[in-house]
Amino acid sequence: MAVLIWTTDSEGNLANEVETDQEAVFTPEQYRPDAEKFDQLLDQVLDKAVELRASLSGASEVKEAFIRAWTFGRALQETGAHETRYMRNEKPYRISRALMSKCETTARSTGATEPAWRSLRPSSEREIAPRRRGGKLDYFELCRWLQEQEYEEALVTFGGSVRNAWQMFERPALRPLVFRNAFREWIEALPAELEVETVKPRVFAETMKRLRARWPDRGPGSAKRPIHYNKDDLVREIRIVLES
Repeated sequence: MAVLIWTTDSEGNLANEVETDQEAVFTPEQYRPDAEKFDQLLDQVLDKAVELRASLSGASEVKEAFIRAWTFGRALQETGAHETRYMRNEKPYRISRALMSKCETTARSTGATEPAWRSLRPSSEREIAPRRRGGKLDYFELCRWLQEQEYEEALVTFGGSVRNAWQMFERPALRPLVFRNAFREWIEALPAELEVETVKPRVFAETMKRLRARWPDRGPGSAKRPIHYNKDDLVREIRIVLES
């Protein structure tokens, strides 16, 4: 029903305020008890993200942003933070603002700090916002979507690039898991040098444009989308579109 947004003053002292989409009789402070309980759950999200990230510590540093996004998504999924009653009737960006504030300040719900959380912060604006839509899509929704595949599967699908993940996520018709798995299977069947070329961001963006032309989000041709296919049929269709 509400979230806590943490801040620090010039001397490093922690403070927080309540934000909510709920109608308040006086101020959002009336929702503080629920906001504080939800903040305890966000502690679990961040601890889980740190734990998962450590389990992937052997991965390439080049893919740090991708590791961060996938582990955040899996942590959100495993803790059920989005499904809790505390987020009922709240817009998704509320949980994003709350998590970002906790990463920035490293503030636990107890008022103690957890320095390890600072490493979970996205390192650039490009990482958290798709360029084509000016950041209107939510980064943590992307993270939850990304983790629907296991890490190694998602790594192949997007070549370890958050920018590539945004390119697909921005196109709703291409979001279903069955499509991602079919696309991954198509990539895995390519010769090694073509696989490397295909996941370069510039090439990947063009690939998504071609696939969106085959399965538009709306208008003519949008009646039958990837969600209506099985994986094998999708692999065949992807091959026709991209190898013609």
